[in-house]
Amino acid sequence: MDLVFQKYTRWIYIVRQVNWATLLFILLFYFKVQADYRCVIVIIDGARYSETFGDSSRTYIPVMWNLAPQGSYLTQFYNDSITYTSRAIPALWCGSWTAVRDTFYNGSSTQYSLKPSLFEYYRRQKSRPAEDCFYMLKYISSLWLPSFHYNYGPPTWPGFHSQGSTDQQVAYQTEWVMNTYHPKFLWIYLADVDGAGHSGNWSNYTQAIQTADNIVGTLWNKIQSDPFYQDSTYLFVTNDHGRHDDLHGGFSGHGCGCEGCRHIMFLALGPTIKTGFISHQYSRIPDLAVTACNVLNLNPEYATGEVIDEIFTSIPIISGNEAAQTAGFALFQNYPNPFNPVTRITLELPQPGYVSLKVYNALGEEVASLLSSRLVGTTGQAYLPAGFHTFEWEATGMASGVYLYRLEVVPLSGNLRRSAQTKKMLFIQ
Repeated sequence: MDLVFQKYTRWIYIVRQVNWATLLFILLFYFKVQADYRCVIVIIDGARYSETFGDSSRTYIPVMWNLAPQGSYLTQFYNDSITYTSRAIPALWCGSWTAVRDTFYNGSSTQYSLKPSLFEYYRRQKSRPAEDCFYMLKYISSLWLPSFHYNYGPPTWPGFHSQGSTDQQVAYQTEWVMNTYHPKFLWIYLADVDGAGHSGNWSNYTQAIQTADNIVGTLWNKIQSDPFYQDSTYLFVTNDHGRHDDLHGGFSGHGCGCEGCRHIMFLALGPTIKTGFISHQYSRIPDLAVTACNVLNLNPEYATGEVIDEIFTSIPIISGNEAAQTAGFALFQNYPNPFNPVTRITLELPQPGYVSLKVYNALGEEVASLLSSRLVGTTGQAYLPAGFHTFEWEATGMASGVYLYRLEVVPLSGNLRRSAQTKKMLFIQ
């Protein structure tokens, strides 16, 4: 009873001290932080942008095009690395271009990702059972697996629901799972577009896109009609890769770095998504998982993507990066940016801590450690005192392009939770 009394007296004090406009802002912020949002992600395998939002007539996606005014879509969303499903799907899961490793699991040969996935962040950080986190896909005898990371791994994997042989059957199974378990996190993988594309039959390929389009519409209607999901669920729809453009072999294949293979769609709907908004800012596959972590209030501690923050309204969003700042540090944008060949990176530590500051290429491969001369033991981290610290990175010998720099901090006081923040920079020779 004392705790309840203290809670209400605190709110009475706040009401007396601030004006109504300020109080409204505080309440919006409070309930955004406390909100128990749900998230549904749909991956349409192998749909080329020129047949989705890049088609001025939107012939094959009339449903999603009609949904777009209710949310936001991106015109510059890209697979920025390997345009094969076997590598792009783990990147979408993990928020990073992660290496994969061959293994033999439950009697089958398969692969697993080396970095933790969005599923693992969700289940461990929220202490949720597998019935609250489903991966929906057609029947596959040997599933690709999330990580065996020592902090996450199999106890935090999703509930795999692998049944049926078509996208439409996956859609039926998804509705059954939603009605039966009401999971708060769903990942739905639709594979038929890619298979139809590989057939070389244009009609089959475009019909598969239309089927996926109708599935997205039915799913959104289900979300809006079910009180458990209504007004509290985010829906993100994207692809793992596109397909060759006409100058590089045509729609029947993929796997190169052409515009057709790299350029993909991204549609977002949900409670704090801007409506009728079109973003022309560049984003990439790893940004999906980090953006989903943003709305689920998760810390994607091993990811290298960024929150696609321009699609959200002005209500404060608690992202992995912002969580890192509240944990006691700030990472600033490098300067100059773009640069050639030297740039400076500044960070701020309000308290001493063990720190690593590393640079990665677009594949997620480490190319530099800016604290290597100060390493402590074998931890890969260095002790830094409180205050501002600036480091230089010289990119001589590196290829032009986008690089990521990532700061990880373990403070010396507090709960000692690892926090991380990642930013992009552009090297132009």
